[in-house]
Amino acid sequence: MSNNIVELTNIRKRYNARSVLMGLDINVPPGTVLGLMGRNGAGKSTLIKCMLGLLKPDAGKATVFGEEAWNLSVAAKQRIGFVPQTMPGFRWMKAGTFLDYVGSFYQRWNREKVSTLMKEWGLSPAMRISRMSEGEIQKLSIIRALGHEPDLLVFDEPVASLDPLARRDFLRQIVELGMDENRSMIFCSHIASDLERVASDIVIIKNGVVACRGALDSLQERIRRIRIQSDRNLLLPIPTPNILHSVVEGATAEVTVENVPDEEILRLSERLSARITIESLNLEDIFLEVNR
Repeated sequence: MSNNIVELTNIRKRYNARSVLMGLDINVPPGTVLGLMGRNGAGKSTLIKCMLGLLKPDAGKATVFGEEAWNLSVAAKQRIGFVPQTMPGFRWMKAGTFLDYVGSFYQRWNREKVSTLMKEWGLSPAMRISRMSEGEIQKLSIIRALGHEPDLLVFDEPVASLDPLARRDFLRQIVELGMDENRSMIFCSHIASDLERVASDIVIIKNGVVACRGALDSLQERIRRIRIQSDRNLLLPIPTPNILHSVVEGATAEVTVENVPDEEILRLSERLSARITIESLNLEDIFLEVNR
């Protein structure tokens, strides 16, 4: 039996005539901080909802803690914390009352941790949620998800409304939580620098499937940019395998490749009588190249 916290196998989901997820597979082992990336409309939020049992996939299998996501037990739900893009409902409550209410549903609600985070993030328990800024509501939503110290934390664009200081404090919390080898996290964000800081593994979704996955250092070894300077004009296609993107301008070319060994690049240099420079890419560049 697998010990993965989350297993998604051949997940498919359509909205009317539009296919959003088309046979997607993702596994999340214990202790993983998974950074989830994709363009707007790529299906990230749909994926998260299918994974948490908030949306039923049309096909495939989704399990969390070994249970079918669509029929999670109360015990399994007690082990999950979720921060959606926007916090629904409860706007009429005071912040402290809201957290007390939510905490009453959990067996291991950490009141001390909740109180500490409220003070650190400058939130008053007496303030009504309806009078809070979007950034303050997002902070409250994050505190709500952390209060019962779950074994699986899922964040859907959690820092979109946070100011730089709150964002830094939140990422620090994530780094500290990620040190627990028994806790797993899925962190969906379009801010590549945040994922570079907190994620142990990266998944890039494109056209409803996983286009790219791996640890950041592994991705940087696999996906590289080659700059070519020849003594003669170059023509497309550049004679090397696994090209993700290429641009040729006269005697110069810029080529992004995946899984091309150094010896193959050396042969390319000889074949084109060219000087070649190999560049490593940061996560944002990798994301852009995969999505061209």
